[in-house]
Amino acid sequence: MNAHFLRSVNPVAASGYANKVISRRLLPSLAVAGTLFICPAVLHAQELSLPCDEKEAQVLAEKRDNEVRRITAFQPAKPKKRIDPRYPVSAARRGQEGWVKMSYVIDEEGNVQDAVVDDFGGHRDFKRKALHALKQWKYEPAMKNGQPTQQCQQAVQFDFMLDGKSGASRQFIAKYRDIDEMFQNGEVEKAEVLLTELREEDTLNHYENAWAANMDATIASHLKDWRRELSSLKRVKASNGSAFGKNSVFSEDHIAYTLQRSVLLSAELGYYADALHIFEDLTSFEEQQERIQATQPIIETIKEQIASNKHISIDMEIDDRELLFHTLVRNQFAFDSIKGDLDSVEVRCQSHREKFTVAEDHIWTIPESWGECRVMVKGDEGTSFELIEVATTEVASLN
Repeated sequence: MNAHFLRSVNPVAASGYANKVISRRLLPSLAVAGTLFICPAVLHAQELSLPCDEKEAQVLAEKRDNEVRRITAFQPAKPKKRIDPRYPVSAARRGQEGWVKMSYVIDEEGNVQDAVVDDFGGHRDFKRKALHALKQWKYEPAMKNGQPTQQCQQAVQFDFMLDGKSGASRQFIAKYRDIDEMFQNGEVEKAEVLLTELREEDTLNHYENAWAANMDATIASHLKDWRRELSSLKRVKASNGSAFGKNSVFSEDHIAYTLQRSVLLSAELGYYADALHIFEDLTSFEEQQERIQATQPIIETIKEQIASNKHISIDMEIDDRELLFHTLVRNQFAFDSIKGDLDSVEVRCQSHREKFTVAEDHIWTIPESWGECRVMVKGDEGTSFELIEVATTEVASLN
């Protein structure tokens, strides 16, 4: 590579915020699950969209190194009909809860095609019910150059939750206590093995999933694996329930702690947009003024960094999904220090969507009128790189 971007030290990371102790009250005790014969409720949320482009493979094959070529401009499909899956009777009787993540294609007529289960948790019948429901969804088709087109890499997660008070089974509590005891005694590796086995069981309800994710975050924090801790904290929040009350697992104070910790970790890792959004969630907790005020200096530091004339450099690595997302805080970005193979980058904004091949020494500039944007990077598993949010269009040499 002939040129490098001038990097600046992450001021949040340099301050060591992620290593600071956050005030945390005692967690609630694990509760034993009661009898569940309640009418089940199913919640779902949609995410992850990537346009299908029949020319993509050809463009990727023909492009030269350090060359950027536009692949497509894209208008996403719009949902017309969504059907929730039926809750499996056997799972409802046994109080089993879980989730199913799927990817699929929307064809030129707005029908769902090629639905595939990417991952799931809980009763195996959840997969069958989720697939059956998803295949009945209808969309107004995606448009490209004024013509209907397919929309690929569409993804959805269905959450299967029973309406009513839930808790942990006695078997789960016994295993969880064993894991916690091993961890407290310094047997971290053994605790990790048992935790992995526990999380692989397909009978966990949302209460148990939340506790398992919480333990994983605790172990990851001990190992200083900040990305893993942040991921597990997000799973704690997702598994806790949509509102505090009869279905929530943890207290408001503990969820506020997970949000506060998530802000610090996101800031440490350079995920500034994520930190700002999570902080917004934290500020909605009226009884958490102490945590909000303690976190406010981090937010001010992030805002100062965003407004500065220094580049923001984020270390990234493609996982086994062969893609990753990053929400931008600036309208210019670039790639550097690519080790491996990156196929494409898609820019997803509030009103526009663009897809490109990837090259170093190129700066992408996004019109501010497009609103907040996320980039989705596709590449080989294990490929590492730096995503740089550029302060100016100038490329500086690094000695």
